Amino acid sequence: MQPLTKDFVDQCPIEKGFRMRGIAMTRIEVFVDAAFAFAVTMLVISIDEIPSNMQELTEASKLIPAFILSVFQVVYIWHNHSVWSRKFGLEDTKTVILSVSLLTVVLIYIYPMKILFEGLFNWLSQGYLPSSFQFQSYDELRFLFYFMAIGFLIICLVFMALYQHALKLKLNLKLSEFETFNVRTSVIARFSMVIVAIIALITPALLPDHLVPFSGFVYILLWPSFSLVHKVRNRKWQKFNPTD
Repeated sequence: MQPLTKDFVDQCPIEKGFRMRGIAMTRIEVFVDAAFAFAVTMLVISIDEIPSNMQELTEASKLIPAFILSVFQVVYIWHNHSVWSRKFGLEDTKTVILSVSLLTVVLIYIYPMKILFEGLFNWLSQGYLPSSFQFQSYDELRFLFYFMAIGFLIICLVFMALYQHALKLKLNLKLSEFETFNVRTSVIARFSMVIVAIIALITPALLPDHLVPFSGFVYILLWPSFSLVHKVRNRKWQKFNPTD
């Protein structure tokens, strides 16, 4: 990419100390937004037909919790990519490849993700909330957890690669010392998510059959690990830059 000019960087809006170099949407960002919007439409509650009576409407409404959680996950991934795009505004070949890779994984995993959440709410509600997918054995459930963990691992690795890519272009992007530190923090935070994904991949194999449904709760580790990385890195920045 061509190095950004100082005049361009200086006029970029600042959010939390970071200049938003990609405030103008790139073609790849527009494409990603459209693809994520399509992914959300794939999660519609009643996919076969519109309910024709109250009983059918009631049954369809029982799928709402799984639908909401699935949409939340898709939007969360989209938001993370949107934040990255707004920070750097990159549209080079590697950015396109990584962004398309992210989309491919999301589209592949959209239905398995909904199946997993339906199964979760079916299990928590002791069968009151329905699931469109019936597991015949614990091995099938284990396979779904393996499958989802691999997908999540790939997504984490893609985001890690996106931030590493931006870090390699720090001179062309004219990243400040604080911005460079911020990007490194993002790489480390995504690496902590990779570790959680690996734990999630291993856990189903270690648990006895009756505990396999608890495998998904490993993802609760994401929040404390992500927060810990940012807390430690913020303290490190303040230690060496006490005036900031």
